[in-house]
Amino acid sequence: MPDTFRVLLVDDSETVTEMLSWLLGSAGDVIEAAGDGVTGVRAAFRRVPDLVVMSTRLPRLDGIQACRLLKDHPATRDVPVILLTSDEAGADRLHAVRAGADRCLLRDISPEEALPAVRECLGGKAPRPEGGADAGGAPPDDIEILSRVNRVLEATLFEASLLNEIAHVGREVDDFEATARKLFRLLREIAPAEAMGAVFSDGVCSEGVSVFPDDAGDPIREEVRHRTERLRDEAGVPFSPGRAVWTGIQGGFPGSDVVAPGSLVPRAVCTVRAGEMVKGLMAVYSGVKGAAPGGTATKETLLRQAFMVLENAWLYRQIARISVTDGMTGLTNVRHFREQVQREHSRARRHNDPYTILMMDIDHFKKINDVHGHPVGDTVLREMAAIFREAVRGTDLPARYGGEEFIVFLPRTRLPEAVIVGERIREAVERKAFAAPSPMLRCTVSVGIADYLPGTEGTEKTVIGRADEALYSAKRGGRNRVVCSAAKET
Repeated sequence: MPDTFRVLLVDDSETVTEMLSWLLGSAGDVIEAAGDGVTGVRAAFRRVPDLVVMSTRLPRLDGIQACRLLKDHPATRDVPVILLTSDEAGADRLHAVRAGADRCLLRDISPEEALPAVRECLGGKAPRPEGGADAGGAPPDDIEILSRVNRVLEATLFEASLLNEIAHVGREVDDFEATARKLFRLLREIAPAEAMGAVFSDGVCSEGVSVFPDDAGDPIREEVRHRTERLRDEAGVPFSPGRAVWTGIQGGFPGSDVVAPGSLVPRAVCTVRAGEMVKGLMAVYSGVKGAAPGGTATKETLLRQAFMVLENAWLYRQIARISVTDGMTGLTNVRHFREQVQREHSRARRHNDPYTILMMDIDHFKKINDVHGHPVGDTVLREMAAIFREAVRGTDLPARYGGEEFIVFLPRTRLPEAVIVGERIREAVERKAFAAPSPMLRCTVSVGIADYLPGTEGTEKTVIGRADEALYSAKRGGRNRVVCSAAKET
């Protein structure tokens, strides 16, 4: 015996109702009809149908609002809704999609087209027990139905307002961290949340970011990161451990005292895809007891929009980074280094501050390429850059100067202090066993140092030139050594 479905027809035209009742009834479905939107909604809540076919233009309550109300209620949320429109221009279709309708068809559709659309909406479904199911409790009266519609419309308006605010953040803020803070503050308006996590990937590089209360301790920070990384793995976001970084951001609000470490759970999660590729995800977390669970369509819509805005800020920052970064080593490139040092020289002159320049060259690097090959030489360059980054302060500026040459700017540093840094680098390189075919490869570097003292003549190019001369003196003197060129005080 074929499946018998219960279909609710809501239309104020007797002709349309009779035609569809005959069409669907002949296919074995049980039909219930209503002539206006309020009566139709009451009928759906009284006995949940398997399908609703409803006109967009109805007395008392139009089909768009009725559809939005049915899709918002848990008892009727999964009931397919087909909206019938007389508007061939398409405005009704747009509103129907926003209201959650499964299909939108022309009102004068032929029977040959209507029946396949109905069967498609019912495909894979089983009829509800005994042709229907209770929505729970007595069906609402007219006033209650209209009150529910108002609440749904208010929620829709609130969502639209937040979407507009999120878009405004994307237009007005281009700093990545500031964008993340502002977006999280907006997302906290839709649900209690104490932290946010997101992951972005361009297929090569990936970055995770977390936003948390200003007073959050390390356990909460690590918990946000751990949970977001687990969601990343479950969603299949592509990443390479060697090209993945993590950024933790204070959200600009207190509140970690209400969250115990280990209690955070995701309240809403949105995974974003571009075709077959997973671009990333965004999640908000709460550890407050009684917080509403996530997963609603509204939250996912807002999270998706927030993700796109934050992703744009992330891509903008990636482009900015690429423009100033050496692709091989990840250090600052020479063009940006020269621009920065020019500014720092002007600042040092104004404030009577010293600074020093270290220039380093890998000894016999050509031989490494000739004997072991360029891939090994590239590995040596990357591992050498890691040594330089480790040996200097966060305020210093290491860069790849060209080929196997590197340079470091040390602000507010005098020559004796710079010599200590140079020797530290030289000794670290000498001890290092570089990744290469057995036997492990050993390298050394020669270091040239020059300083700038307040009141001395010349520009930053003068200081770099003196450091270069000191480097070649170290090369001529036997390599693997540090040579200085002291500034002459006037």
